[in-house]
Amino acid sequence: MHTAANSKGNLFEPLKIPIYRALWIATIFSNIGTLMQNVGASWMMTSLTPSTTLVGLVQTASTLPVFLVGILAGVLADIVDRRWLLLITQTWMLLSATALGVVTLTGHTTPWMLLALTFSLGFGAAMNLPAWQAIMQDIVPRESVAAAVSLNSMAFNVARSVGPALGGFVVAWGGAASVFFLNALSFIAVVGVLWVWKPVIRERDHLSEDVIGAIRAGTRYVLHAHRVHAPMIRSAAFVLCGGSIWPLLPLMARDVLKTTAAGYGAMLAAIGVGSIISALLLPRFRKSVALDWIIGVSTGLLIIACFTLAFSSQRMVIFGALVLAGMAWIGVLVNFNVAVQTSVPAWVRGRAISFYLLIFQGMLAAGGAIWGYLAGQVGTQEAFGISGIGLLLGLILIRWFPLHLEENLDLSPSAHWPEQEIHHVEAEMDDGPVLVNVEYFVKPENVSEFRLVMQKMRELRLRDGAIRWRLYRDMSDPGRYIELFRVHSWAEHMRQNERFTMDDRQLKARVYAMHTGEEHPRVSHFLSVEE
Repeated sequence: MHTAANSKGNLFEPLKIPIYRALWIATIFSNIGTLMQNVGASWMMTSLTPSTTLVGLVQTASTLPVFLVGILAGVLADIVDRRWLLLITQTWMLLSATALGVVTLTGHTTPWMLLALTFSLGFGAAMNLPAWQAIMQDIVPRESVAAAVSLNSMAFNVARSVGPALGGFVVAWGGAASVFFLNALSFIAVVGVLWVWKPVIRERDHLSEDVIGAIRAGTRYVLHAHRVHAPMIRSAAFVLCGGSIWPLLPLMARDVLKTTAAGYGAMLAAIGVGSIISALLLPRFRKSVALDWIIGVSTGLLIIACFTLAFSSQRMVIFGALVLAGMAWIGVLVNFNVAVQTSVPAWVRGRAISFYLLIFQGMLAAGGAIWGYLAGQVGTQEAFGISGIGLLLGLILIRWFPLHLEENLDLSPSAHWPEQEIHHVEAEMDDGPVLVNVEYFVKPENVSEFRLVMQKMRELRLRDGAIRWRLYRDMSDPGRYIELFRVHSWAEHMRQNERFTMDDRQLKARVYAMHTGEEHPRVSHFLSVEE
């Protein structure tokens, strides 16, 4: 068993797990192919059209699908076999990359055809991402998730340090079609590892959710689980401004440095080098430095990089700034990702990740269009200056949305509530709504603390299934309180019980400790009789 201390101090601990190691290696090859494809698509667009907006839309086409189908992808990651979902999405991307290679090789590529097939690849990635990230805790111990996420980022950035430069040389030597076909081949490694992996199959039972119910439950959880709000809001502000580097970089390569596709690949490789440096340093800093301090410093590095790119046209200075940008990008986004993954239980993990990715990729998609348009209006370097100012203003969010890693939470199911006994009334799973009444008796000296703790109980009830919640005080007996919450159906109330975690159990124990009755608080259930 891995310990929390070891996982925090040893970045490479997850690589001791064979299936994780195989997936990690396969992912490097797949990411190299994807980044070669990105270089080919972005550079090809600069040769197909002089429009800076269309160049920016290449990023939008690859990231917009997450905004459109991200929630559905998260739901499927929670309610279907994740292995089969990953096999299907990886195969989809293989076929899309092949199609792009064929139309390019035959000379039928237009700007809109390029965007359409880039969108198709983005669709496969959007359906793949939540399941891909959710399987991390199916493969590695929870205390090793931070190391696994950092290693995944390192895999991506090892690929980034090789893929763009390799892609630039391949485009210069064999044309864009070559990198599109190589990208198609790169998906085969991942498909092969997934095919031999045999995870524990999650059995569906009478409480399994359908797609609509799962979307509703996931949305409700994210709205009421305050732990996930800070990383989502902070990442939105960061990505909108910090993501300017991706659509503006090919324009800077073409218009400022006057370089070739190989030169553009080398610029992306510089970002990859910075990302690897950051991934190696993060575990050490995370042990002893406050998370917001790491994110603040990383954001500061990206601000410096953006202003450098805005005011300098010296090749070596620009490459140095890109190394800083790579360090900053990983220093911020790995921690946002880990903060989301470690703050949610397994039953909703895919959906929580999908909401995070929806925000992340939605801001990238919007930024692709915004920064491409601004570059056309004010100039590429001026657009970098504007993004630096936006990042600087975004630092004020640290005050209102502080970030904490929740690695010490015990989010395993508590399994301490038996199925509710029903007397006299026979209830079907779809019957409802259900009104639950919990009666407490509290001493006057405990009232203030009780009411504060019950606000946390409110979050718990709404997060796990309640659609209404209220706490009432008896006017004739000031020490008597009634907690009322409404649930959509009897099945949803059963799911609510199943979703109770060990950490929630500690909160419940705090509430019950302030109850002065001889027994536990009395719980009553009322089933609607409306036709």
